[in-house]
Amino acid sequence: MNERIAVVEDEAEIRSLIVEELEDEGYQVACAGNGKEGLELIQEFKPQLVLSDITMPVLDGYGMLEGLRELKAFHSTPIVFLSALADRRHIIQGKKMGVDDYVTKPIDFELLLATIQARLREVERMTAEKEDQMVKLYHSFMSKPEAANRVKPALVVVQEWLDIDDVEDVLSKLGVPFIVHHRGSMLDAYLREKAYSMLIMSQNTNDRAAPSAIKRSELFADLKIPRYLLIEDSKAAQDMSYWDQFTRVISLDRATPADIQEVISAHV
Repeated sequence: MNERIAVVEDEAEIRSLIVEELEDEGYQVACAGNGKEGLELIQEFKPQLVLSDITMPVLDGYGMLEGLRELKAFHSTPIVFLSALADRRHIIQGKKMGVDDYVTKPIDFELLLATIQARLREVERMTAEKEDQMVKLYHSFMSKPEAANRVKPALVVVQEWLDIDDVEDVLSKLGVPFIVHHRGSMLDAYLREKAYSMLIMSQNTNDRAAPSAIKRSELFADLKIPRYLLIEDSKAAQDMSYWDQFTRVISLDRATPADIQEVISAHV
């Protein structure tokens, strides 16, 4: 189990109990003590789900939720409120603001874990549906008579919360259609029986790191198309042992749109 969960709770004892319970279940957990710290943590840790108290100093759960929904990369990240505020008014307020679920204190950990599992299954279902839509777009594109004379689509396999607007803009300018997927564990399924003009992959995907995904892949090593690796933070890059398996590495925190276009256009 590799799912990441952010816990935002100002009471240290409760926070520790939650973290211990989640880690025992195999989740990766990071925590913060208030909503302001929580917003910063979420952008850095990039969790698949957020557990948050409501009443906190500096910035409460409602304020954190409002700030989170304004961030494009996290507008659909599921949030479960943890609070002793169990009355109907608070529940309705949270639901109106986009809270996905609500667990009251004292926490029933069996219920909490069941709630988390249900929400993560929903995330997986939505991801699969989006990917199915992308595959339908691919087949629709390739079925057109004029498709034989067009550039084949690029396969983009990246973590769902990664900002790749500049990459997508460059592909559009170059006339390269693209299909975006998010699960590294499905790399071979994406590649099998489909023809792409290039592969663009990020260091981490929703469910697997790139080194693990390409190591497990039966098709990656035999690809005859350009392969680009996207790294989010050049300063934080650590494992570079597999970078030579890609045509070029693009550091998103340093590369300008012009840089990205120069790199990709050289192989279009």
